[in-house]
Amino acid sequence: MVFSFSTWSSVSNSAAQTTDTLAETKEYGKKSNEQRKIPASGVVDTQIHIGPGGIEEMLAAMDALGIQSVLIDEFWLPSLDYQPHHDLSSGGIRPVNPTAELAAQLHPERFSWVLRVERTDPEYAAIIRMVRDAPSGRGIRIIPGMTLKDTQAFANGEYDHILAASEKAGLPLFLYLPDHPELIAAAAKKFPNLRIIVDHIGLYSNDMRTMFGGAVPARSSKEQMALFDKVLALSKFPNIALKWSHTSEMFETPVYPGEDLQPLLRKAISSFGADRIMWASDFSVNQRGENWSEILYGVKGNFKLSDQERAAILGGTARKWLNWPVQ
Repeated sequence: MVFSFSTWSSVSNSAAQTTDTLAETKEYGKKSNEQRKIPASGVVDTQIHIGPGGIEEMLAAMDALGIQSVLIDEFWLPSLDYQPHHDLSSGGIRPVNPTAELAAQLHPERFSWVLRVERTDPEYAAIIRMVRDAPSGRGIRIIPGMTLKDTQAFANGEYDHILAASEKAGLPLFLYLPDHPELIAAAAKKFPNLRIIVDHIGLYSNDMRTMFGGAVPARSSKEQMALFDKVLALSKFPNIALKWSHTSEMFETPVYPGEDLQPLLRKAISSFGADRIMWASDFSVNQRGENWSEILYGVKGNFKLSDQERAAILGGTARKWLNWPVQ
């Protein structure tokens, strides 16, 4: 792996680098729910990672940045062994999300979560039903794009039981499967009632491609753009939405102020419409060292967006697609 993961202290550092407010708001972060004023911005971040002890720091950073709610995919960085999880007797793992569930129990108006489900887990259907029945459970996430073996397994239909169970439960599925829009299209056809959110605009960055040791070759800017056009062609499927995240890494250009990314977002809007694009920071694994504030304002500060487009991408789409009402 080549990912330069940040430590958990990066939650506070990311906000402080740009806003210089987090140190001043640590005491504010200790306030009770009754004392804390929830930002009225409507901004929803649809992917962050969090670990033990990070809830109050996260809230303070959210308040400093004006982020109303976040969607947690619990992943204890900088570990690469998919913690937290239970080891199964069958040899597989079962991801769990204790911090995310605690955060949502304490602050349901600010936190919801998705849960990753492994294709080899014999209890996958029960786990998906558990997510469906949890008040703050918003969806399932699968990440076959993390290994070539799992990518091939997806192509072979070895994730179909998870897709079918998610569809039956009425849960959206976040799908990390970069560089393979043809496989995503096949899944959308096979499961037409499954809401699929394409993670990280459906692409690898060249840095990400290096983790496969040459098996996935680097792409030129022209080749990357051609592949992005194929991802945008997925918009013909009404059950597919696009997660606008990691764009600076995919196109090797700064996220803020982001002028070079604005035409690409406009292309995505022209294809999907703003009501099928949702923003995510995933700031703790940003490959370019960009912080939470920069990633947010790369979109929020894009004045080529209409107010309606900005509101949809920064929160409205997530609320609709994830059945996530404002509390």
